[in-house]
Amino acid sequence: MVAPRTLRLTTREDIVVTVPYLLGFHPHDSLVSVVLDDRRVRFVARLDLPQPSEIHELSAPAAQTAALIARYGSAAILLGYGPADRVEPAADVLTTALRAATVDVLEVLRVADGRYWCLCGDPDCADAVVYNPAASIIPAEAVYLGIAPLRDRAALEQLIAPVTGAERGRMRVAGDTALRRLTDMLSNGGVPLADGQPSPPAHVVHAGITAVQQAYETAGRGDTLSDDDVAWLAAVLLLPQVRDHAWTACDGSDEHRRLWINVTRRAIPETTAAPACLLAITAYLAGDGALANIALDRSLRADPDYHLAQLLGHALQAGVPPHLWQAATTGKTTD
Repeated sequence: MVAPRTLRLTTREDIVVTVPYLLGFHPHDSLVSVVLDDRRVRFVARLDLPQPSEIHELSAPAAQTAALIARYGSAAILLGYGPADRVEPAADVLTTALRAATVDVLEVLRVADGRYWCLCGDPDCADAVVYNPAASIIPAEAVYLGIAPLRDRAALEQLIAPVTGAERGRMRVAGDTALRRLTDMLSNGGVPLADGQPSPPAHVVHAGITAVQQAYETAGRGDTLSDDDVAWLAAVLLLPQVRDHAWTACDGSDEHRRLWINVTRRAIPETTAAPACLLAITAYLAGDGALANIALDRSLRADPDYHLAQLLGHALQAGVPPHLWQAATTGKTTD
């Protein structure tokens, strides 16, 4: 994950308090690497914490993580969230991998139950240190910058979970109607709705792009799309030309984030891949790697062969900074 906006870290307690804001959620059973270069946080990487009997399974992901960190950073701070018998061996494996990749390991901390321990042999930090997030200025600065962590990763997944109950029933009706409308438009233009077919008629693409532009305008006003508008937008995003227009217009803004969360949750399964991928791109551009990965998983569950999601997945796995990915794919750059 790329670190969002700017938070100043000067002490170990600052680091411990800040990690949930960088991740987007409070980590549990996790090994987190805060990656730095030229004294700036470049991104945050997280690995699942293995059970002691499974520590050998960490070797490969640790080596991959170390290679990624070495590509974009020169130093790392490690924080393990969990009991000592799980954190300490996992931290040793990752520390060894990082040093082999010529990455300096500046700190190794274990965090649990409102306390942290130094695992790097510092005699001044041999005992547990109680920390109080409420006493730190970091939460206030984060709130001012619009950063707020969720309870855990499951809460982040719930943020984009499909709607249920009566709303789900309404969206099924609206979604089926939208798909029939799109199929009729394509059939009337002589181009059936199917992969590998010739480009759709210009008037159909124009209608789709208009729907995207109207959706962005609606989001900019802080309004919510109707059931029919969500269904039609999700349907026209099946057209690559419309989808490409939508994602090249993504800017990482909070308005775009709310829009694509809403559409991802309300779209029927047949049309979920595109809005979920657009949400992943929006989160990626905003530096919210946690949401980007979860949205990407949602897109690929809807369509494992979705090419744009696969492309973004490769960028996330390689740790490509958003501005480089955006410049390579659209010619635009983030601030």
